[in-house]
Amino acid sequence: MWSRSNHHTPWIYRRFLIRRVPRMPWERVFDIHSLGSDVLTKLYHEANSLISGIRIEILPANRVGRREERHPAATVGLPGTPTIQFSVSLDRINRIEAIAHELAHLLLMYRYGLGVIGRKVSRSGCKEDVFHYFMSMPGDWVFLLGQIANTTHHLILIDHLRNEYGIESHLHCRLLQHNMRSIANDNSKDKESLYAKGVIAFEYERLIGQFDRIIRPSTQTEPFWKAYHAAQEWFGRYSYQSIPTSFTYEANILSFLENLGYARENFIFYPEKVCDFR
Repeated sequence: MWSRSNHHTPWIYRRFLIRRVPRMPWERVFDIHSLGSDVLTKLYHEANSLISGIRIEILPANRVGRREERHPAATVGLPGTPTIQFSVSLDRINRIEAIAHELAHLLLMYRYGLGVIGRKVSRSGCKEDVFHYFMSMPGDWVFLLGQIANTTHHLILIDHLRNEYGIESHLHCRLLQHNMRSIANDNSKDKESLYAKGVIAFEYERLIGQFDRIIRPSTQTEPFWKAYHAAQEWFGRYSYQSIPTSFTYEANILSFLENLGYARENFIFYPEKVCDFR
C-alpha cells in the first residue's frame, strides 16, 4: 500500500492506485478489443498515450476475494506501468464501465495533473524508522487519503465518461450505495475513518442525493460532519465543466486537511511531476 520514491516515501492508497504487487500466475492478459466497444478502445489509447504500456488483466472468480467483489476493478503497479485488473464475474457492460472508470482516473492524473496524496517520510530515515513511523500512525490513513482522491476524481469523471464517450457509471453508483450502507453499520472510532465517511457521504449527496435515506444524520459524529462540510467547501465546485488546475487541486486538498487539523507540510502528491500539468 505504500511506494518508495527518491525523495519521500508517501503512504498512498486508492482502490485504483499505488500498490506494488507481484504478478500472480492466475492473472491473465485481457484483450480490450474483445469487448467490441470502440469508445472504450479510444479511451484506452488516449490514456496509453499519456502513460504507455497500460496492461489489462482478468482475475478468475476463485481468486477474487471479498474486497474485490465489492471493488471489482482496480489499478495496481504505480508508480511504474499501471495494470488494470477486473473480476471475471463482471458481464460485458460492467466490464466496459469498470475498465473505463479506471482509465478515466489515469486520465485525470496524467492529463490534468490531479494526483493522489500520501504522508511524507524523510528519506534520511532507516528502514526500521520508516516501519515504526507507519505502524505508529493513528487512525486509518489508508481509508482517508484514498477516499479524498476517489471522491475528487469521481465528481469529474462520471460526467466526463458520459459526455465524452457515452459510457455510464451505473456500477460505480451501486458500489457507492453499498459503501453508504456499510457506513451505517460501521463502528470505527478513529478520526480518520470518521472523516473518510463524511467524504463518502458528500460524494453520495453530489452524485446520487439524499444520503439521509441510508444513514441517520442525527447519529453521525462531529468528525463526520466536519469532513462533510469541509468537502463541500473545498470540492463543492468540482465537475466535468469545472476541472481544477493541478495547483488549485493540490491547494484545495491541503486546505481540506488543514481544516481537519493536519499540517499541510506533512503531505505529498503523486505523481510528483504533477506541477508540470498546471
